Amino acid sequence: MNGPLKGIRVLALSQYIAGPYGSMVLGDMGAEVIKIEPLEPTANRILPGPNHKGESFYHIAFNRSKKSVTLDLRTDSGQAAFRELISISDVVWSNYRPASIKNIGADYETVKKINPKIVCCCISGYGMDGPYRDRPAFDINGLAMSGVMSVTGEPDGRPLRPGVPMGDYVTGMLSALGTCAALVQREKTGQGQLVDVSLLDSCLATMSYDFTYLFCGGGLPERLGNSHFSLHPYEAYKTKDGWLTIGPSWPRLAKVLGREWMVNDPRFANLHERVKHRKEFDEIVQQRLTEKTTAEWLETMNFEDIAAATVNDIEQAAEDPQVQHRKMVVELEHSLGGKIQMAGNPVKMPGCITDADYLPPPTLDQHNNEILGGLLGYAPDKIERVIKEGKQHGEDLKKHLHKRI
Repeated sequence: MNGPLKGIRVLALSQYIAGPYGSMVLGDMGAEVIKIEPLEPTANRILPGPNHKGESFYHIAFNRSKKSVTLDLRTDSGQAAFRELISISDVVWSNYRPASIKNIGADYETVKKINPKIVCCCISGYGMDGPYRDRPAFDINGLAMSGVMSVTGEPDGRPLRPGVPMGDYVTGMLSALGTCAALVQREKTGQGQLVDVSLLDSCLATMSYDFTYLFCGGGLPERLGNSHFSLHPYEAYKTKDGWLTIGPSWPRLAKVLGREWMVNDPRFANLHERVKHRKEFDEIVQQRLTEKTTAEWLETMNFEDIAAATVNDIEQAAEDPQVQHRKMVVELEHSLGGKIQMAGNPVKMPGCITDADYLPPPTLDQHNNEILGGLLGYAPDKIERVIKEGKQHGEDLKKHLHKRI
């Protein structure tokens, strides 16, 4: 694959969202991402919902630009293959709890003995140290503990998480950023390092101005729906046929609405007063906006250089001319046949891969021969022994668990 990270090899041990999404970012930038999976399908591959020829939408969504190899890291042969891959790779990438990472030999202290230049990115719920290090965590937990959910939702409603798993996405992106920074530093020092990124830390980092608002004496930020605690207008308004979001645009908005008198009204004369009287302000603006369609208002507001946008559903967003122009919906040929569509790579820069260069999300063990045979030089019978040992270990483990039950 082409791209600025061409030549960088990443060994990815991860499931759910944060880890797979972040390693997909690296793959989209040209890295060779080898997804190391157990021999049996994990949660991402079997979660219920729509699928493409049996491949779960959940797996498809986060695993573009990767190769799949199956290894049981609890067996001697699986560990041996893993260590060989570490010796010729640049990054070991994982999103498991610290104890689990250590148990499978993917912690930094272990991998740096094999390859001192390795960058080890460990994504976890609460970090590699601290009193919560071994607790499990999902997106909703990080959003809750960081305070994000305390400011999300309507003023009289219950705390809500955002409609998409923003905690996982931000954690994945920051992990990719930290890994790239570590690779740059390695060019200067010749040494690898640990990149430790947690879901809680990442979610808390998104609360920058909320924390500063509190620490500067503003009190606890509260749930305001779509409003902003220090800007107005900043809201989603209903039109004759839909919804329109409007950002800071005063007093131009008054002119567009034909409500010039509001500019001189003491309640709306300055930002402080508009924030204080946002309810009265919104009632006047809302009544006016319902008189025309979204398209009619948007045309006028664009002409007046007002930050306004429609509230699209997913299908409308995918078909938007700007989204199409930016190639943010990509179509790939799947290895099982047929085409799949996915949200594209938002980073646009010279040398980045094009739609034709993307690898479709891999099927389970699709690249065993390429990785174990081509990269490590294993003969076919040795590949078969590695897989057979892993399957036997899995069967033995099932029998052991069955006896305990």
